[in-house]
Amino acid sequence: MKKIDDKKISVVIPVYDNSASLNELSGRLLKVFEQEQYDYEILFVDDGSKDLSGKVLKDLASKQEKIKVIFLSRNFGQHPAICAGFEKAKGEIIILMDADLQDNPEDIPQLVDKLRESAVDVVYTVKKTTKEKILTRTTSAIFHYIFSKIVKTNIFLNIGTFRAFNKKFLHSLLQYKEVNILYGPLMMYMGYSSCYIELPYTSRKHGKSSYTFFKRLKLAVDSLISYTNIPHKISVLLGAILLVTGSIYAIVIVLQYMFNDTSLPGGTTLIILVLLIMLGSLMLTLGIIGSYVFRVYQEVLSRPRYLIKEKINIE
Repeated sequence: MKKIDDKKISVVIPVYDNSASLNELSGRLLKVFEQEQYDYEILFVDDGSKDLSGKVLKDLASKQEKIKVIFLSRNFGQHPAICAGFEKAKGEIIILMDADLQDNPEDIPQLVDKLRESAVDVVYTVKKTTKEKILTRTTSAIFHYIFSKIVKTNIFLNIGTFRAFNKKFLHSLLQYKEVNILYGPLMMYMGYSSCYIELPYTSRKHGKSSYTFFKRLKLAVDSLISYTNIPHKISVLLGAILLVTGSIYAIVIVLQYMFNDTSLPGGTTLIILVLLIMLGSLMLTLGIIGSYVFRVYQEVLSRPRYLIKEKINIE
């Protein structure tokens, strides 16, 4: 039996409409921890589930004090739910995983051993093979590649939510106080020592993922706005291109009129085309500026990321 120097392990699991998988997930987690003789706690964070997840979690917590539950007052989103779990975690090693059984609890010992043996601060997991839709895989790979170049760090493709890190890493993570926090990109952005292990892909047993294509797209846009000034640079570049193109076109027309005795172009078609180009670029630029202003406004309000309605087995 392995013993990890009596260090406690905290497992943080955000929950949203996962009632069908919670009993199996908790049973497998408890079995792993008993076999490995870990000191542990399992933190479920119910993010305003609309199904029977709350009832199932209450039942599990009543039978096992190591299972701790946080109920948020409404659905705040995955990352605020994760934040609630992180802020209550007491372990020296923290495991983050999903509640849909695509992350296998039986792989936790590998993560813990890798974290200790490699002397790194965080261990990520990468799916060996994936049966996700081609569009999902492609967009995810493109985003991770672009983001890795932007923040100048190595981001593994097919990276999963399932990961382990030490308390030093957690303390640094919790120093970031922005309201619209995104833990996936942020962990990469922090620059701590890391490594990864490959794990087999596990199909989702129950229900459908709440992350649709448009939610993934929104996450990608939020990441770019939060951690880079790329959108602002794009709007500046677009404005510069239109200005230069328009100036060159105007010079060409004037020269043709002066030396080739050609008439100046007329008609509404040209006017409408120019107006569409200019107004389109203007609206795009205003939209980009507006997204930054809205984020600043949200941060100035300094509203809490989440509100806790109820806690079970948590002091």
